[in-house]
Amino acid sequence: MIKELIELGLENYEAKALDVLLKERIDIDGLSRKAGIPFGKVYSVIKKLKEKGLVQETNSRPKLVYIENASEVISRLIKEKNEKEKSLNENLREIAARLDKEREKPSKFFEIGISHEERKNIQLRSFNEAEEEILQILNIHHNPQINRRSKLEYEKSIENAVSRGVIFKSIYPNKAILPRILEKLAKKGEFSVKRLDTDFVRCDIIDRKKVLIKITNKDVVNSGGVLFVENEKLAENMARIFNEMWENAD
Repeated sequence: MIKELIELGLENYEAKALDVLLKERIDIDGLSRKAGIPFGKVYSVIKKLKEKGLVQETNSRPKLVYIENASEVISRLIKEKNEKEKSLNENLREIAARLDKEREKPSKFFEIGISHEERKNIQLRSFNEAEEEILQILNIHHNPQINRRSKLEYEKSIENAVSRGVIFKSIYPNKAILPRILEKLAKKGEFSVKRLDTDFVRCDIIDRKKVLIKITNKDVVNSGGVLFVENEKLAENMARIFNEMWENAD
């Protein structure tokens, strides 16, 4: 498990110490021997782990070092690693987007669709790139019968996504008729749909990493455009809103 702990951000000796402490309470001398940490360094290792809130010490003599709850410690390490990775990813995206802009090149991380073809391609991209989950909010202006040719392509892309194992949840307006392809998937339990009338922005949240937003008041061919943003913080915030709506939907 030492390798995995290092991958979660711990230094070598910290990982070795934690590997032992996850299994038993132990005094400092015993920890030094079992973890293979030089006795002169074991105190500083324990201090660092205590500062990170990962281990505790008893008041007994000799003192025993221990972990109160293994799952809480691992959960904290995973969370910290994920937060660091998100921050790194966002910084790298900003740098890449700025470089693309300077060179007048399109950015993969932020895409705008104005024309009908651009909007369609971005919508299909959101379905095609999904690996785990799509959360979709369709507001009260959604009309499945308008622009059927493009919508049929979307529905087939949803079908393909579901066949890849993507979890698909969609909030539909109360009176909107579910298209035949999606109705079939819903009956098979492969497409989850709930009903709720909302005027919230039409959007798709992809893998809690990417968001597609349709800038439109009514679901017509000539909408204002679409935005595709790859940003975990935005996606997580939108997913939270989706989940609140999902809980209140029928």
